[in-house]
Amino acid sequence: MKTPFTKLLFSLTVFISFIIQVPSSAQSLVTSIEAESGVLSGVYIANQTSNSSGSYVTGFDEDGDKVTITVNVNTSAYYRLEITYRGNQGTKIQDIYLNNSLHGNFTFPYSTNFVPLSIGNIYLNAGNNNIAVVKNWGYMDVDKVSVYSSQPNQFNIVDDLIDPLATPATRDLYKFLKCQFGHKIISGHTDQKFDSVKFATGKTPMLRAFDFQPYTQGYPYKWENGGHTFGAVDNQITEAAIAWYESTGRKGIVSFQWHWHSPTGGTVSRNTFWTGETTFDVREAVKPGTPQYIDIIEDIDAIAVQLKKLQTSNVPVIWRPLHEAGGTWFWWGAHGSQACIDLYYILFDRLVNYHEIHNLIWAWSSPEVDWYPGNNKVDLIGYDSYPGSFNYTIQKTMFDQLYSIVKGEKLIALTENGPIPDIDKSLTMDAPWSYFMTWDNSYWSGNSSEHLQEVYDNPNVLTIENPGSCVITDVSSSKETYGSIYPNPTNGVLNIEPPIDLTNASIAVINILGEEIQLLPVINGKLASVDVSGLLPGNYLFIITQDDAIIKKKITVIK
Repeated sequence: MKTPFTKLLFSLTVFISFIIQVPSSAQSLVTSIEAESGVLSGVYIANQTSNSSGSYVTGFDEDGDKVTITVNVNTSAYYRLEITYRGNQGTKIQDIYLNNSLHGNFTFPYSTNFVPLSIGNIYLNAGNNNIAVVKNWGYMDVDKVSVYSSQPNQFNIVDDLIDPLATPATRDLYKFLKCQFGHKIISGHTDQKFDSVKFATGKTPMLRAFDFQPYTQGYPYKWENGGHTFGAVDNQITEAAIAWYESTGRKGIVSFQWHWHSPTGGTVSRNTFWTGETTFDVREAVKPGTPQYIDIIEDIDAIAVQLKKLQTSNVPVIWRPLHEAGGTWFWWGAHGSQACIDLYYILFDRLVNYHEIHNLIWAWSSPEVDWYPGNNKVDLIGYDSYPGSFNYTIQKTMFDQLYSIVKGEKLIALTENGPIPDIDKSLTMDAPWSYFMTWDNSYWSGNSSEHLQEVYDNPNVLTIENPGSCVITDVSSSKETYGSIYPNPTNGVLNIEPPIDLTNASIAVINILGEEIQLLPVINGKLASVDVSGLLPGNYLFIITQDDAIIKKKITVIK
């Protein structure tokens, strides 16, 4: 949810974390240009001092002050940009423009000497390119710009979801996302104004994002006795999501986010998910036994009811809770990364292990490395992009930031956007977002009608009408069978009736993190029992794979 003020705040705050360090392997210096050789506007040259390479440019103290440096390269390609600066007046944010378009707002940390800052990978055309450092906060010195060779990102997307008990339909969706990644980009839009996109373009977005906002006790807009009060409201959004999914012939993709109104500490008729609208303290909420902890468990349980409806209807969901946490404007991010990550772990454990909800692809959309819950708790990482209306930049620097966080092992998406990035450039310039999800009325307030039509007419954009060729059918969804395995729960031996023929079979026990913790030997004949007494208490997945059939059973070990 973005108001104009929030978009500005989001753009500013997120970029505060942009101290990008791109791996330097296989990178060599292409060219280095002194700042004083550039075109100066409102700034001036100062004599060599400290450890500057020569003279330097200073005087970034008025709006519009900038230095524009011309960089010449022989080949159109990606390069890594580095700016050597001195920030002896404190940490500052400056704007970087590439060929007259805003490339991003970057944080230059405090430094008493001249030091290099990597701006990440940029695409330069063969010949001359203009790079401008423009005052944002100002009060910084610029020594030189250096350009290094760069290599495209190399992905190794993991094969499996973080939930080893994920439903066949959820695995199918994940395989579809993997299959199209790097080749096509999935179109998406919020439930709000969703039908307007079809009216404007003639095409239906493939992904539809719904919100669980009104389902918890702290919802401040429940109408009662002629006024607002706190209390959950069932607006039938879950049923609407199921109906839409079925109406697409199950080609559509359902996503849910959760603008979580604080359980307590707010005022009716105010959006209490904002930090400034509640006194609810997430630090207390992650301490088991506190009143705040009891409150969040009650809210999670309420959402679990809705997610179970989707699971019962065999609807896989891209699930995006605690979004934009690092921005700190939501209460779940108001008191630092650790409390927020702890809350995410509680949410994950409660939904997956307690409520046994297994139709979720877990998406995290906050781009700060120290806020990331970890690859073992995230299936997909995303960025919420609002660079300004009609700015169709591909957000390459942010893509590389997310790539670095997940080490190339996870899918990367625009989990929210105003302007839709240039699709062809995204695919050819190494920022192949898995999908975009345009927010509410941004389809027209942030995108020209011409650009919107070009996007939806692009054959590389997947829609309901153009679903692409990645049709995935999980073998286990059609050939899966279950034996009788008992007792379950067990504290020792599992009995199997009838005994299982072990010809060409492999057997494994998987813990809830997806780790294979016990690979059982395959013997001649049949398997009639399995000793699991050596396992720690908890839930496990017992899997026997035989040719193209899978026998699986969730088991619980107790002591």
